[in-house]
Amino acid sequence: MPTAYSRPSSNTRSYIRRHDLAPQYEYLRSEINEALGRVLGSGRYILANEVHDFEREFAGYIGCDYALGVGSGTDALVLALRAAGIQPGDEVITSTYAPTPTPAAILMAGGIPVFSDVEADTCLMDTRNLEELMTEKTRFIIPVHIFGLPCNMREIAEMARKYDLLVVEDAAQAHGSRIGDKKAGSFGSLSCFSFYPTKNLGGYGDGGMVLTNDPGYHETLLRLRNYGKQDDPFTSYVQGVNSRLDELQASVLRVKLEHLDRMNRERARRAEMYRKGLKDTPLVFLNTRPGYLESVYTNHHILTVLCPDLRDALRAHLELQGIQTNIYYPTLLHQMPAYSPFVKKSQGFETAENLSRQALALPLYPELDVEDVEYVIEKILDFFA
Repeated sequence: MPTAYSRPSSNTRSYIRRHDLAPQYEYLRSEINEALGRVLGSGRYILANEVHDFEREFAGYIGCDYALGVGSGTDALVLALRAAGIQPGDEVITSTYAPTPTPAAILMAGGIPVFSDVEADTCLMDTRNLEELMTEKTRFIIPVHIFGLPCNMREIAEMARKYDLLVVEDAAQAHGSRIGDKKAGSFGSLSCFSFYPTKNLGGYGDGGMVLTNDPGYHETLLRLRNYGKQDDPFTSYVQGVNSRLDELQASVLRVKLEHLDRMNRERARRAEMYRKGLKDTPLVFLNTRPGYLESVYTNHHILTVLCPDLRDALRAHLELQGIQTNIYYPTLLHQMPAYSPFVKKSQGFETAENLSRQALALPLYPELDVEDVEYVIEKILDFFA
């Protein structure tokens, strides 16, 4: 299995990246090159067979009736909200412990983001305070399946039914994650995926997908993504945009979709090595409360651990040993100048802020050599010793 590229250094050991995309291409080179050649030889590059086939295949994989390829995961969220009828000023509850595309999309669609705090053992939306955040303007809930761990969709769905809200899943990090036998992305009225290169199912550029079981939403999305057009290429029926997954990206994603479950298993194998090797350290792994993992399967998109008090020192130590780590997320959404004006004055985010000070993402991707995992474990043990 391919290894990471070497870091320019006097140290003979390769630099261990938190995530490296090159080995995956080496592993799939012949399949990907064949797919790209097929598209280039066809002379059709926009909304042709590769996109339509990938939409059908991905919808079947997730367990939804319809899927629609768009230009990015952010566009997927914007168009999903527009298809669902968002109006200017509608409030959309989401998590503060999430990447910026979620609130950016809410604002682009004309809505107002409302941020919730998170659970201490998962970094996921805390459903216990959702009712406190609701007003007469609340119309949507966007749960974010952060790090690939699915939110508590049963409780969120019950809350949505109780208050007549629509649920749009942000499943950008959750390709293949599931609750029981039901995949993330199949719970909401609509769900949105990103195919950004670092995702578990990633392309070689931007791309996204909206999924739904509602034929009305699907028909609206078909128009919205293509200038408001549908059958007539010269007439716009609604005010749409140009957001289309292209044929080259779709062809690559079709190849990788066939390998997704295998790649997720490889991630899980390495994550379990970390769990066993570091069980006697102060590090805390997310989603380890009793009974949780029996019903929830995470795709291990990002392996984030909590390091009380010593996170920054541990990170510096690992960098000196040639090991890259990342912090997700050093600044939470409610702390950012772009989104802090939307925070309700009475709100507190103590749990999320505490987690942000402790979170550290360790190297993890399907092609990461197990010897490199063992080396990372060894160096972490050295630090705590």
